[in-house]
Amino acid sequence: MSLLWQKISGVWQSKLGFKVSASYLLLLLAIVLLLPWLPLPFAPNHLDLDYTSVKPFSERAWASGHILGTDTLGRDLASNLLYGARTAFFIAFPVISLATLLGTALGVVAGFYHHQGAKLLRYQALFYLLAGIAFLYYSVYVPAKSIKLGLGTSPAGYALLTFFSLVIVLWIVCRFLLAKVTCFRRVWVLPADAVIMRFVESLSTVPRFVLILVLAAFLPPSVPLLSLLLIFTMWPASARLARAEMLRIKQLSYFEAALSIGSPTIRLLWHHAFPNLIGPVLIAYIFGLGGLLTLESTLSFLNIGVPGTLVSWGRTISSIRTNTAAWWLVVLPGSLLSITVLALYTCGHYLSKILTAKA
Repeated sequence: MSLLWQKISGVWQSKLGFKVSASYLLLLLAIVLLLPWLPLPFAPNHLDLDYTSVKPFSERAWASGHILGTDTLGRDLASNLLYGARTAFFIAFPVISLATLLGTALGVVAGFYHHQGAKLLRYQALFYLLAGIAFLYYSVYVPAKSIKLGLGTSPAGYALLTFFSLVIVLWIVCRFLLAKVTCFRRVWVLPADAVIMRFVESLSTVPRFVLILVLAAFLPPSVPLLSLLLIFTMWPASARLARAEMLRIKQLSYFEAALSIGSPTIRLLWHHAFPNLIGPVLIAYIFGLGGLLTLESTLSFLNIGVPGTLVSWGRTISSIRTNTAAWWLVVLPGSLLSITVLALYTCGHYLSKILTAKA
């Protein structure tokens, strides 16, 4: 780890592009986190009808305090740009993190059990099946229904608490069945690689954007539901990468030696597989984050899956429909989005070089 930090420090000192990109991202992240406490003169949804479609840096802009101008409804563009960045990162970071974790976990399982199935006792298979059904109901269906009915987030919190309590009860019951019923002690071989990869292929046959458009048509506009939808459509990419890396790692001599002496599966994965997986997964995470920022802005521009009051770069760009002469509504948020994605890709490029040299 110290060697990795030394290489990053060396790239920071020698590569101006990496230094500028990383500094920009750190500054933007700090602004996003501190934004509620910054003394902005206007709220992002404040309508100043006396100053609509104000050109940035014009006399009216300086006189009204809207230095970067306003949109056709008089909303301050500077506030919308900053809060749009906050929305983009607050959606993109959790989504790409959960999608990467889910995809990596499933990909590692698929790669590790490539030629042989995952061996489960029947009570374990029963527990995972019932826990999965409970997860879909209490963690997905109930929160979505409560949001649709306008009940707030309290029912979702109670549903999650119920889910965790139910998981504990299910585990106790399954352990009791293991002790009392002999048929639950039999081993069931699950073809994990075939099941996971067939599901990945099924999702990959439909273009991601088309799949999001189709599924979003059946869901009410909601940020949590949109986040779940994005996670559902993004994890296959991480799963494929993790599976390919796991198949490569299994061929390494030290991993074969650890496997031959009977090391536990958890130790094999945690101490031998994940340290070699973290580099490619981290690079894919950074590039995926840039793509997700663009996708979120696109969905906001099309007003798909998000509330109309949500402040975002896409909503700001869409304001030009009512005044095509307001070029700043496209140039400023579009430039900020492009610079942010370019900075992420630049950092990912140099990080990939560091990790490749390290390997």
